[in-house]
Amino acid sequence: MIKIVPPTEPGSSEAHENLIKDILATFSSGPNLRLWKNSTGSGKVNNRFLRWGLKGSADIIGVGLGGRFIGIEVKTGQSPQKEQQRNFQNMVIAMGGIYIVARSIDDVRNMINKNS
Repeated sequence: MIKIVPPTEPGSSEAHENLIKDILATFSSGPNLRLWKNSTGSGKVNNRFLRWGLKGSADIIGVGLGGRFIGIEVKTGQSPQKEQQRNFQNMVIAMGGIYIVARSIDDVRNMINKNS
């Protein structure tokens, strides 16, 4: 039996996670770049409500050649940045880091080429 898997809907959480995985698989250990998934969220664990990560921080963080901080906010479909994400972006840029909103692998590739 052949299982037909429908294409991922742009803007869905599945599309978002797939793009994060693709970016990390392509760029996470380049010669002048290290990237990591930066999980944030909240949930109940053993009847305790817990939060982890910094709300608004980029989906992917890393370091480039010379120690420069990199933040990559992954967006799919027409998803806009939230206010906390714009605040994080402004902080990273103000402190000399690199920040991009990536809707594709090419967005990340262009950022790397521009800042190499």
